Amino acid sequence: MSLQRGHVVQFARYRAVCVGLRGGKVFVCKIIQPDDLWHRADLPLDWLDCLMGGLTTSLRIRCWPHTVRNHDLRIVGEVTAACMDRVDRMVNKERDIRALEEKWRPVELN
Repeated sequence: MSLQRGHVVQFARYRAVCVGLRGGKVFVCKIIQPDDLWHRADLPLDWLDCLMGGLTTSLRIRCWPHTVRNHDLRIVGEVTAACMDRVDRMVNKERDIRALEEKWRPVELN
């Protein structure tokens, strides 16, 4: 099966959702366990997405993508299109917030 947007992939220590592919790189958002600290970019998964993704309930997606190589990633499930729409909105919101924070970062004087 070829990796596509919305697939849940398994890494050695965590699972993640594929949010995009470009060349040999994959953009993924990590799936966060319930006992980890909350971040403003966290999006709770509803039970249907947990079921379709082969996940337990009460998990969240940390909506700040990072890149990995597309090399033998093991697909273990997928999330719904509605979930991916929510992830996209949250990624855009987090990007805008980080851009605003960067804009207000103090300038160091030499």
